[in-house]
Amino acid sequence: MAAPVPLEELVKRVPEEIRVQVYDFVSYLLEKHFREEDREWSEFSLKEAMRGFEEVLLYTEADLKER
Repeated sequence: MAAPVPLEELVKRVPEEIRVQVYDFVSYLLEKHFREEDREWSEFSLKEAMRGFEEVLLYTEADLKER
């Protein structure tokens, strides 16, 4: 099996108008990746911050009475 051609070499062979599309697509993929990474980190951070509070009751039914 032949060695795969490096991505840089493939992009050099592509016509300029297609290269713009490649750039846009790669930019989109990177943005999507980092957005997902940020979401996962935020979710983890919130879970860690709330650890131990699952069973703590801050208010009772009596606290919920309307004044």
